[in-house]
Amino acid sequence: MIRTPAFRMPRVPSLASMRSSIRAFRGQTATLARIGEVRELVHAQQQRTMGNPKLFHTVAPKLQATSPSDQRPTSDPRVDILCSVTPAPGGGNRTVANVTVSNPKRLNSITGDMVQKLASTLRQLSQQPDLRCLVIQGAQTATRSPAMTSGADVYQMANIKSYEEAEEFISGLHEACQAMRDIPVPTIAKIDGLCLGGGLELVAGCDFRYATRRSTFSMPETKLAIPSVIEARLLANIIGWQKAKEMVYFARIYTAEEVEAWGLVDKTCQDMQELEETVNEAVTTISSYGPKAMREQKALCKFWEENDLVSGIKAGIHSYASMFQDGGSEPAQYMKAFTERKR
Repeated sequence: MIRTPAFRMPRVPSLASMRSSIRAFRGQTATLARIGEVRELVHAQQQRTMGNPKLFHTVAPKLQATSPSDQRPTSDPRVDILCSVTPAPGGGNRTVANVTVSNPKRLNSITGDMVQKLASTLRQLSQQPDLRCLVIQGAQTATRSPAMTSGADVYQMANIKSYEEAEEFISGLHEACQAMRDIPVPTIAKIDGLCLGGGLELVAGCDFRYATRRSTFSMPETKLAIPSVIEARLLANIIGWQKAKEMVYFARIYTAEEVEAWGLVDKTCQDMQELEETVNEAVTTISSYGPKAMREQKALCKFWEENDLVSGIKAGIHSYASMFQDGGSEPAQYMKAFTERKR
């Protein structure tokens, strides 16, 4: 007798199971797509062809998004303005402020909350009598692409719907940039990686800008159908009108070597070690000079930037004379050290 195997109906997955599988597949697909975008960004950053407008048009929209969740508001504690005050080289009561722009998942883009905290932090530092120098830098990013800052948060700008909202947003960024310019002691931008838009305007307000060789610079606003405004005006003072217009009209990305040739970067360093050494040397030198004289010089340079030639010369006479209002104690101290060394 031949036995016929019992027939069994194939097991059909439940509807819930099928939906779960579809969601998992979509999630994996989105993740793979995003990974591809990030790799594309990193590759473009590492190449020295970033000045190519066509390449930049492909990469620019991805600069501030490294994962799908980054397009939603975040409570990530790393999104912040960090500040520490440390003793300046040489001892005594002298101090140095170190400010860090931190938004690791979005290449240190600056959110509205960060703008407010940055302005507040800088104003508080301005009131510290022992402050000798300030250094600003970007935090380590969550990708392989470093960034000083990729500028104002594009996702927040995309939600602006009225003149009033736009005015409030850009005025807040201006206040932060102005607070940087109002710091009464020399300021140094320590740049490694991307330095774009509002972030570039912020560092344009610093007295000195040192960058690694892999750093790149751009004013990309016209790519987003908005003009470069507020402290972008400082670029004309630093690099001249023609180069400033080139930057804001064409929205190209430039290498550190290119903008160093224009005067936007004071020194291009081969790597982070050289950058650290360069910044430390500048801080040490600044901190060793007369604090009152340095503050007078900073205020005078700011006045020169904002006023005409004749007014600037007159302001210099007042600045010089003011050093002797107390009998010239600080000049006497430093001049005595100089003359005794020459004997």
